[in-house]
Amino acid sequence: MGNWTERVSLRKIAAALIAVCAIVHLIAQPVHTSALLLLEDEICGFLMFMFVLMGLVTLFEATRVKDGDRLSKCIGAAFCAITDFFGYKLTEIYLYALRNQRGLDTGPVWRALWLSVGVMAVFALAAALLLVDAALDGRRRRRHGG
Repeated sequence: MGNWTERVSLRKIAAALIAVCAIVHLIAQPVHTSALLLLEDEICGFLMFMFVLMGLVTLFEATRVKDGDRLSKCIGAAFCAITDFFGYKLTEIYLYALRNQRGLDTGPVWRALWLSVGVMAVFALAAALLLVDAALDGRRRRRHGG
């Protein structure tokens, strides 16, 4: 029957996480918009757009990742990291506004912040799964003499 690494496809789990998260993030984008309208920062709209867009680009890239292809798994993980980078920059703006912007209605900003953190966590988990699967591909290849 083999060990669990031969029965479970970490790549498929990562791809499913990316797909669900990217689509949910696109649907939940009004949460960001509600928060951004309250902020006194000019770049936040661009960062939100890039965060959502890179999630969708990562979804497209995840459909191209194949079992046994270590390079495509590493590229997929890199796209997850780029998505998380834009999310991180956006959360920095949210946190700065929560600390420093007087008269801010904090409810929408907190919701957007937690949405961002959740999305970043899922993409980070997917990246980790892709990298682990790529490493396991190397072990499988050495074990089977390929």
